[in-house]
Amino acid sequence: MAQDPKLRHRTSLETKMKRLLLMIALCSAIAGAAPRPAPEILGVRLGMPYDAAHSRLSKIGEFKSEDEGQQVWVLKHDRHYQYAIVGFDRDRNVRYVTVLAHPEGQPVNYEDVGDLATAAHFGQPGNVRYTWTLRDRKHHFEYVATVKGRDPHHLDRYSIKRLGVAQEEDKD
Repeated sequence: MAQDPKLRHRTSLETKMKRLLLMIALCSAIAGAAPRPAPEILGVRLGMPYDAAHSRLSKIGEFKSEDEGQQVWVLKHDRHYQYAIVGFDRDRNVRYVTVLAHPEGQPVNYEDVGDLATAAHFGQPGNVRYTWTLRDRKHHFEYVATVKGRDPHHLDRYSIKRLGVAQEEDKD
């Protein structure tokens, strides 16, 4: 039995509309997905070898000092952060990265780093801290991301740290 062309067209149109609505829903879910703090800050990623980290830091900042396995860098032209502090593990790979907000810079909101609903919240007004414990699926390690600040909306400090690795000065 032959199907009426108008009915076939209507069924085809309904199918296309359902597919379109499904695609819109998926795109909305993806776009609305809560951000996760990345295992890198300013292009310096956890586990990055010393030479690669030093090369990246040299492009964005000026070396200031080194003490107890960590380096302090003054950032040259960053709108948000003034200093970067980078610590290394026994194998001379990046163990942690901390950036300190520039007092006259463009503020960074806590939620710009990650979804606050998925973070552990500590502190009180004047001393705010959010912490996420995460897993880098690509490089297979766990890490902690922490934002701290005095302001209820803008961070003073943002840190990421690999878990389960010994710091550099523990070599002996």
